[in-house]
Amino acid sequence: MSYYTIPNSVLENDFNLLSKSCEDFKNGKLDEVTFKAIRVPYGIYEQREKNTYMVRIKTHGGQITPKQLLGISKLAQNYANQSLHITTRGGIQLHYVDFENLCLVTQELHKLGLSGRGSGGNCVRGIVGDALSGIAKDDVFDIQPYANAITERMLALKDSFNLPRKFKISFSSSKADRATATITDVGFIATKKGNRKGFIVYIAGGMGSKSRLGHKITDFLPAKECFLFAQAVKQVFDKYGNRENKHSARLRFLADKIGIEELTKHIEQEKQLIQKSQKDWEIKVSKSFIKLPKLEHKALPKMTKEEKLWWNRFVREQKQSGYFYAKVPLTLGDIPYKSAEKLANILKDTNPHCIAFGQNQNLYVRNLSAEQMLTLYPILTEFSPQSKQATIFGDMVACTGAATCQLGIARPRGAVQEIEKYLLKSKIDLDALQDFRIQLSGCPNSCGNHFTANLGFFGKIQRQGGIPYPAYNVVAGGVVEEGKTRFAKKITQIAAFYLPEFVYKVLTRFLEVKKQFKTFETWVDSSGEEEIIKIAESFAKIPEFTENPKPYYDWSSEELFSLSLKKNGIGEEN
Repeated sequence: MSYYTIPNSVLENDFNLLSKSCEDFKNGKLDEVTFKAIRVPYGIYEQREKNTYMVRIKTHGGQITPKQLLGISKLAQNYANQSLHITTRGGIQLHYVDFENLCLVTQELHKLGLSGRGSGGNCVRGIVGDALSGIAKDDVFDIQPYANAITERMLALKDSFNLPRKFKISFSSSKADRATATITDVGFIATKKGNRKGFIVYIAGGMGSKSRLGHKITDFLPAKECFLFAQAVKQVFDKYGNRENKHSARLRFLADKIGIEELTKHIEQEKQLIQKSQKDWEIKVSKSFIKLPKLEHKALPKMTKEEKLWWNRFVREQKQSGYFYAKVPLTLGDIPYKSAEKLANILKDTNPHCIAFGQNQNLYVRNLSAEQMLTLYPILTEFSPQSKQATIFGDMVACTGAATCQLGIARPRGAVQEIEKYLLKSKIDLDALQDFRIQLSGCPNSCGNHFTANLGFFGKIQRQGGIPYPAYNVVAGGVVEEGKTRFAKKITQIAAFYLPEFVYKVLTRFLEVKKQFKTFETWVDSSGEEEIIKIAESFAKIPEFTENPKPYYDWSSEELFSLSLKKNGIGEEN
C-alpha cells in the first residue's frame, strides 16, 4: 500500500458535518465552543489573528507525491500565507486560511487524496513514519505500507475521533529510531526474526509538561499484528483514560495510575476481543514496496567546489546501489509555495516515493541517481539557503510559538533566526558539529521536541522589577535510539535576549573539549552540565527596563512581551 485511501465516511459524512457546521456558525446558529469541537478534529485551529485558521494535513507517514506537493502549493498560494509549514511529525500546515475558505481547502485536499481528519483534537493523530524508510543503509524493512494501512483503518473507525486525549503512533525502520517510536503512545521499530518481519514495540511515552519515556512491551510483534495491537491500545485508552482532566488524560498518565503490567493485561484482553469480533485485523503487505530500476555503479560526476561541499554535507548513498538521497534544510520548516511548485514539477516524472518530510522539519529528496541529484543543486539552494551552510542550521527545530499559537509564551522562530545570525558571524568550525540538534519550543508542550535535543529550550516568563520578559528553560543531553533513548535534562535558564550568545559560548566550549568526549551528551554527563550552568549564570542579570528595554521584547516581535502575553487565548492545544 503506497498511500492511505480516505474512507467514504470521511469524504461524505464527516465533511458534510464540517460544511454544515461552518455555515451554521457563520449564521449564528452554532456557538463557538460547539464549532471548535467539530473543526479541531479536522485539524483546523484558530490562530491569534481573529477569523484566521491553521489547517493541518496528514501526509502518508511523512511522504507525499510530487502531484500532491504541487496541489498543496496551489492551496498555499491562493488561500494561505503562500507558504507550506512542515511539522515535527512530518505533517504539513497551511497558515492564515480565512474562515470562508476552510471547506474549500478541505475539499481540495480530499481531491488530492489527503485529509486533515484526525490531525487535531482528541483523535488518532497523523501517523509518523521514518523519512529514510526503505532507503537507509540501516533500514530493516520499509515500514511505510504499515503506517499507511493503519492510517486508512483508523480513519474509518468512529472510535478514533472521541478519545480522552490525542493518541499518537509512529514507525521507525531501524533502531536509530528516526520517528521517535521510543517516546510515543504506540511506537513500532522494524526488526526481523529470521525471515519474519516484526516490530519492537513501545507504549505510553510522550513529551510535554510531564514527559515520559515509552515502555518496551515486546522485542517481536509479528508485522501483520501492528493494527491489532494499535487498535487494542486505543480501545484500552478509550475505556480507561481520564476524561475529566485533560492535563492527566494522555496514555502515559494511565500507565502511571494503574501500572504498566495492568495496562499490558488490558491490552491483551482487547486484542483477544478484536480477534474474535473482527476478521480483517491482519495487515498484509506485498514483498516489494519501493521498486527502482537497477543502476550500474558509476563514479560520481565532476563537481564544483561548492557542489562538493553541499554533497558531503547533505547527500548520502541509499541501500539501493547507484541511488542517493539528500536532506534539504528548510528555514523554520517553511517552503515558499513557488519553490514547492518548482520542485514538484521537476520531480513529477521520477519515482512517486521521492519526497519525504522528517521530524527535523526538513525535506528529503530520495531515490535519485547521482546525475539527477546534482541537477537539483541550483534549485534546492535557491529556496534553501541553508543548503550552503553547515548542517547545524538546518537541523535547528522551532515550533511557531506565540507568533501564531494561542498557548505560546516565547517566539522560538525569531530566536532561531538570531542564533543563526550570531553563529554565522563567529569563526567556530560548525562543520565539526554535524548532526548536532538545537530544538526550541515556545512553551512546555514540546511541539519543538526540545527534550530530544542535544541542546534544547522551552519558553517561560521571567520578571525584572515586576516587568515580565521572555526567557527559556535550558535542557541538554537528549538521546534517541532504541535501547538508549533518554530525555535532555533540564539544568538552567536563560533570558531570550541572551540566547544567541549563550548558544555560541556552549558550542565553543564543547568544540574545545570535543576530542576528549565521544558525544555531546558524554560531555554533559561529565563536566558539561556544570560548565553550561556557569555560562548561563554569566547572563543571569538583565538590565532594568529604563536602562535598556530590548530584553523586554521577544525576538521577531515589535511589541512588549507583557502586551504579547495578554493576547494568549484559552488555548487550542496542538
